[in-house]
Amino acid sequence: MKQLLILCVIAIISAEESKKNESKCEGIHVRNKFHRKQVLGIGLNRPYQLSYDQSEHRVYFSYNVGKDDEDSFEIGYLIKGHHDHKVLKTVENGFATAIDNKNGILYIGSNEGIFKKHLKVNGSKVERVISNHNVWDIFFKDHLYFITYPAQHLYKIVTEKEKKIAERQKHIHEKIYQFAIDGDSDMYITNDTGLFRIKNGTNKRIWYEGPTIYRAIEINKKGIAHFSASNAIYVPNKGNHSLEKIAHIKNLFGITFDSDDNIIYSDPHEIVKLLPEDCK
Repeated sequence: MKQLLILCVIAIISAEESKKNESKCEGIHVRNKFHRKQVLGIGLNRPYQLSYDQSEHRVYFSYNVGKDDEDSFEIGYLIKGHHDHKVLKTVENGFATAIDNKNGILYIGSNEGIFKKHLKVNGSKVERVISNHNVWDIFFKDHLYFITYPAQHLYKIVTEKEKKIAERQKHIHEKIYQFAIDGDSDMYITNDTGLFRIKNGTNKRIWYEGPTIYRAIEINKKGIAHFSASNAIYVPNKGNHSLEKIAHIKNLFGITFDSDDNIIYSDPHEIVKLLPEDCK
Protein backbone atom coordinates (compact mmCIF):
# COMPACT_ATOMS: atom_id res chain seq x y z
CA MET A 1 0.00 0.00 0.00
CA LYS A 2 2.83 2.37 0.97
CA GLN A 3 4.68 1.63 -2.30
CA LEU A 4 1.51 2.31 -4.31
CA LEU A 5 1.06 5.66 -2.53
CA ILE A 6 4.66 6.63 -3.38
CA LEU A 7 4.12 5.73 -7.04
CA CYS A 8 0.95 7.84 -7.12
CA VAL A 9 2.80 10.84 -5.64
CA ILE A 10 5.61 10.45 -8.21
CA ALA A 11 3.05 10.27 -11.02
CA ILE A 12 1.31 13.44 -9.79
CA ILE A 13 4.63 15.32 -9.53
CA SER A 14 5.67 14.15 -13.01
CA ALA A 15 2.34 15.29 -14.45
CA GLU A 16 2.68 18.70 -12.81
CA GLU A 17 6.25 19.09 -14.11
CA SER A 18 5.07 18.08 -17.60
CA LYS A 19 2.32 20.73 -17.46
CA LYS A 20 4.86 23.37 -16.40
CA ASN A 21 7.19 22.44 -19.26
CA GLU A 22 4.32 22.47 -21.76
CA SER A 23 3.23 25.91 -20.51
CA LYS A 24 6.79 27.23 -20.68
CA CYS A 25 7.24 25.93 -24.22
CA GLU A 26 3.92 27.23 -25.51
CA GLY A 27 4.42 29.91 -28.13
CA ILE A 28 6.08 30.25 -31.50
CA HIS A 29 8.46 27.65 -32.88
CA VAL A 30 10.76 28.49 -35.80
CA ARG A 31 12.18 25.41 -37.51
CA ASN A 32 10.86 23.39 -34.55
CA LYS A 33 12.85 25.46 -32.04
CA PHE A 34 11.04 27.49 -29.38
CA HIS A 35 11.31 31.28 -29.72
CA ARG A 36 10.36 33.83 -27.10
CA LYS A 37 8.29 36.81 -28.20
CA GLN A 38 9.83 40.20 -27.44
CA VAL A 39 7.26 42.91 -28.11
CA LEU A 40 8.94 45.92 -29.73
CA GLY A 41 5.90 48.08 -30.50
CA ILE A 42 2.28 48.02 -29.34
CA GLY A 43 -0.98 49.87 -30.00
CA LEU A 44 -0.42 50.15 -33.76
CA ASN A 45 -2.98 49.90 -36.54
CA ARG A 46 -1.86 47.37 -39.16
CA PRO A 47 1.92 47.94 -39.09
CA TYR A 48 3.31 46.78 -42.42
CA GLN A 49 6.28 47.10 -44.80
CA LEU A 50 8.94 46.52 -42.12
CA SER A 51 12.61 47.48 -42.61
CA TYR A 52 15.52 47.25 -40.16
CA ASP A 53 18.29 49.81 -39.74
CA GLN A 54 21.24 47.65 -38.67
CA SER A 55 23.44 50.52 -37.49
CA GLU A 56 20.93 52.19 -35.14
CA HIS A 57 18.86 49.03 -34.52
CA ARG A 58 15.61 50.74 -35.47
CA VAL A 59 12.54 49.23 -37.11
CA TYR A 60 10.83 51.35 -39.77
CA PHE A 61 7.31 50.55 -40.91
CA SER A 62 4.09 51.95 -42.35
CA TYR A 63 0.83 51.91 -40.46
CA ASN A 64 -2.74 53.08 -40.93
CA VAL A 65 -3.75 56.35 -39.28
CA GLY A 66 -7.19 56.58 -40.90
CA LYS A 67 -10.47 55.14 -39.71
CA ASP A 68 -11.23 51.44 -40.07
CA ASP A 69 -13.06 52.04 -43.35
CA GLU A 70 -10.32 54.19 -44.94
CA ASP A 71 -6.63 53.93 -45.68
CA SER A 72 -4.30 56.76 -44.72
CA PHE A 73 -0.71 55.90 -43.87
CA GLU A 74 2.32 57.24 -42.01
CA ILE A 75 5.88 56.01 -41.60
CA GLY A 76 6.80 55.17 -38.03
CA TYR A 77 9.92 53.84 -36.39
CA LEU A 78 10.85 52.14 -33.13
CA ILE A 79 13.97 53.07 -31.18
CA LYS A 80 15.65 50.18 -29.39
CA GLY A 81 14.30 49.80 -25.87
CA HIS A 82 11.16 51.92 -26.45
CA HIS A 83 7.67 50.53 -27.10
CA ASP A 84 6.20 53.85 -28.21
CA HIS A 85 6.87 54.61 -31.85
CA LYS A 86 7.97 57.88 -33.39
CA VAL A 87 6.63 59.34 -36.64
CA LEU A 88 8.57 60.40 -39.72
CA LYS A 89 6.28 63.30 -40.58
CA THR A 90 8.11 64.68 -43.60
CA VAL A 91 6.50 62.24 -46.06
CA GLU A 92 2.72 62.30 -46.38
CA ASN A 93 0.88 59.01 -46.89
CA GLY A 94 4.11 57.00 -46.76
CA PHE A 95 3.31 53.36 -47.41
CA ALA A 96 6.45 51.40 -48.37
CA THR A 97 9.93 51.21 -46.80
CA ALA A 98 13.29 49.70 -47.74
CA ILE A 99 16.80 50.27 -46.37
CA ASP A 100 20.19 50.24 -48.06
CA ASN A 101 22.11 49.21 -44.93
CA LYS A 102 25.50 49.40 -46.64
CA ASN A 103 25.13 53.12 -47.30
CA GLY A 104 22.66 53.87 -44.52
CA ILE A 105 19.79 55.12 -46.66
CA LEU A 106 16.10 54.76 -45.89
CA TYR A 107 13.78 54.75 -48.91
CA ILE A 108 10.11 55.63 -48.53
CA GLY A 109 7.40 55.02 -51.12
CA SER A 110 4.22 57.08 -51.15
CA ASN A 111 1.47 58.12 -53.53
CA GLU A 112 3.67 61.08 -54.49
CA GLY A 113 6.78 59.11 -55.45
CA ILE A 114 9.88 57.87 -53.62
CA PHE A 115 11.91 59.74 -51.00
CA LYS A 116 15.16 58.99 -49.20
CA LYS A 117 16.80 59.88 -45.91
CA HIS A 118 20.46 59.40 -44.94
CA LEU A 119 20.33 57.55 -41.64
CA LYS A 120 24.04 57.98 -40.80
CA VAL A 121 23.92 61.78 -41.09
CA ASN A 122 22.45 63.55 -38.07
CA GLY A 123 19.72 65.99 -38.99
CA SER A 124 19.61 64.93 -42.64
CA LYS A 125 16.52 66.03 -44.53
CA VAL A 126 14.24 63.83 -46.58
CA GLU A 127 15.00 64.17 -50.30
CA ARG A 128 12.82 63.28 -53.26
CA VAL A 129 14.19 60.51 -55.49
CA ILE A 130 11.45 60.34 -58.09
CA SER A 131 7.91 61.67 -58.52
CA ASN A 132 4.80 61.00 -60.61
CA HIS A 133 4.43 57.43 -59.35
CA ASN A 134 2.02 55.99 -56.80
CA VAL A 135 4.21 53.42 -55.04
CA TRP A 136 2.86 50.10 -53.75
CA ASP A 137 6.06 48.34 -52.67
CA ILE A 138 9.83 48.90 -52.80
CA PHE A 139 12.87 46.64 -52.59
CA PHE A 140 16.59 47.40 -52.50
CA LYS A 141 19.47 45.24 -53.64
CA ASP A 142 22.26 47.10 -55.48
CA HIS A 143 19.45 49.12 -57.10
CA LEU A 144 16.09 50.39 -55.95
CA TYR A 145 13.05 48.60 -57.38
CA PHE A 146 9.43 49.57 -56.91
CA ILE A 147 5.94 48.43 -57.82
CA THR A 148 3.34 50.98 -58.86
CA TYR A 149 -0.32 51.19 -57.88
CA PRO A 150 -2.85 50.38 -59.29
CA ALA A 151 -1.06 49.11 -62.42
CA GLN A 152 1.17 46.78 -60.30
CA HIS A 153 4.11 47.16 -62.69
CA LEU A 154 7.77 46.77 -61.69
CA TYR A 155 10.31 49.58 -62.17
CA LYS A 156 14.00 50.00 -61.45
CA ILE A 157 15.68 53.33 -60.59
CA VAL A 158 18.61 54.00 -62.93
CA THR A 159 20.79 57.05 -63.57
CA GLU A 160 20.88 58.68 -66.97
CA LYS A 161 22.87 61.88 -67.47
CA GLU A 162 23.05 62.41 -63.70
CA LYS A 163 19.25 62.16 -63.42
CA LYS A 164 17.29 59.42 -61.69
CA ILE A 165 14.66 57.83 -63.91
CA ALA A 166 12.22 54.93 -63.49
CA GLU A 167 12.86 52.16 -66.02
CA ARG A 168 10.01 49.69 -66.57
CA GLN A 169 11.16 46.09 -66.13
CA LYS A 170 9.38 44.64 -69.14
CA HIS A 171 10.54 41.07 -68.54
CA ILE A 172 8.16 41.16 -65.56
CA HIS A 173 5.18 41.67 -67.83
CA GLU A 174 2.41 40.62 -65.44
CA LYS A 175 0.81 42.56 -62.60
CA ILE A 176 2.69 41.73 -59.39
CA TYR A 177 2.26 42.42 -55.68
CA GLN A 178 5.70 41.64 -54.23
CA PHE A 179 9.22 41.46 -55.64
CA ALA A 180 12.59 40.47 -54.16
CA ILE A 181 16.04 39.23 -55.17
CA ASP A 182 17.81 36.63 -53.02
CA GLY A 183 21.47 35.89 -52.38
CA ASP A 184 21.73 33.83 -55.59
CA SER A 185 20.29 36.76 -57.59
CA ASP A 186 17.14 34.73 -58.21
CA MET A 187 14.01 36.86 -58.39
CA TYR A 188 10.72 36.18 -56.64
CA ILE A 189 7.38 37.66 -57.61
CA THR A 190 3.79 37.18 -56.46
CA ASN A 191 0.72 37.68 -58.60
CA ASP A 192 -2.92 36.59 -58.60
CA THR A 193 -1.96 32.93 -58.96
CA GLY A 194 0.70 32.77 -56.24
CA LEU A 195 4.47 32.73 -55.87
CA PHE A 196 7.09 32.30 -58.61
CA ARG A 197 10.88 32.15 -58.74
CA ILE A 198 12.75 33.45 -61.78
CA LYS A 199 16.18 31.85 -61.78
CA ASN A 200 19.11 34.21 -62.35
CA GLY A 201 19.84 34.62 -66.05
CA THR A 202 16.47 33.27 -67.24
CA ASN A 203 12.90 34.47 -67.74
CA LYS A 204 11.29 31.14 -66.86
CA ARG A 205 8.78 31.22 -63.99
CA ILE A 206 8.95 28.39 -61.46
CA TRP A 207 5.67 28.14 -59.55
CA TYR A 208 5.69 27.24 -55.86
CA GLU A 209 2.60 25.41 -54.66
CA GLY A 210 1.15 26.93 -51.50
CA PRO A 211 -0.79 30.05 -50.54
CA THR A 212 -1.94 32.29 -53.36
CA ILE A 213 -1.83 35.48 -51.27
CA TYR A 214 1.33 36.79 -49.62
CA ARG A 215 1.88 39.96 -47.62
CA ALA A 216 5.66 40.28 -47.80
CA ILE A 217 8.88 38.83 -49.21
CA GLU A 218 12.06 39.56 -47.25
CA ILE A 219 15.64 38.34 -47.59
CA ASN A 220 17.66 37.54 -44.48
CA LYS A 221 21.39 38.17 -44.01
CA LYS A 222 22.19 34.73 -45.45
CA GLY A 223 20.39 35.65 -48.66
CA ILE A 224 17.43 33.33 -48.08
CA ALA A 225 13.99 34.51 -49.16
CA HIS A 226 11.21 34.41 -46.56
CA PHE A 227 7.56 34.64 -47.53
CA SER A 228 4.91 36.01 -45.19
CA ALA A 229 1.44 34.57 -45.75
CA SER A 230 -1.55 35.33 -43.54
CA ASN A 231 -0.74 32.64 -40.96
CA ALA A 232 2.77 31.34 -41.64
CA ILE A 233 6.32 32.09 -42.77
CA TYR A 234 7.77 29.99 -45.59
CA VAL A 235 11.17 29.54 -47.22
CA PRO A 236 11.86 27.95 -50.61
CA ASN A 237 13.36 24.54 -51.25
CA LYS A 238 15.10 25.17 -54.57
CA GLY A 239 15.89 21.50 -55.06
CA ASN A 240 12.31 20.36 -55.52
CA HIS A 241 10.61 23.76 -56.04
CA SER A 242 8.52 23.49 -52.87
CA LEU A 243 7.82 25.65 -49.84
CA GLU A 244 8.86 24.81 -46.30
CA LYS A 245 6.76 26.25 -43.49
CA ILE A 246 9.18 27.35 -40.77
CA ALA A 247 6.76 29.10 -38.40
CA HIS A 248 3.02 29.29 -37.75
CA ILE A 249 1.97 32.80 -36.75
CA LYS A 250 -1.61 34.06 -36.88
CA ASN A 251 -2.53 37.28 -38.69
CA LEU A 252 0.91 38.04 -40.12
CA PHE A 253 1.50 41.31 -41.91
CA GLY A 254 5.17 42.22 -42.43
CA ILE A 255 8.53 40.64 -41.63
CA THR A 256 12.15 41.75 -41.49
CA PHE A 257 15.39 40.66 -39.78
CA ASP A 258 17.60 42.31 -37.18
CA SER A 259 21.41 42.46 -37.31
CA ASP A 260 21.59 38.95 -35.77
CA ASP A 261 19.11 37.55 -38.31
CA ASN A 262 16.32 37.20 -35.75
CA ILE A 263 12.85 37.40 -37.27
CA ILE A 264 10.84 40.55 -36.60
CA TYR A 265 7.19 40.39 -37.62
CA SER A 266 4.03 42.44 -37.32
CA ASP A 267 0.42 41.49 -36.69
CA PRO A 268 -2.60 43.85 -36.75
CA HIS A 269 -1.49 45.68 -33.57
CA GLU A 270 2.08 44.76 -32.60
CA ILE A 271 5.64 44.45 -33.85
CA VAL A 272 7.43 41.47 -32.32
CA LYS A 273 10.95 40.04 -32.34
CA LEU A 274 11.44 36.26 -32.05
CA LEU A 275 14.40 35.17 -29.90
CA PRO A 276 15.54 31.52 -29.74
CA GLU A 277 15.35 30.16 -26.22
CA ASP A 278 15.87 26.85 -24.46
CA CYS A 279 12.57 26.00 -22.79
CA LYS A 280 13.59 22.69 -21.17
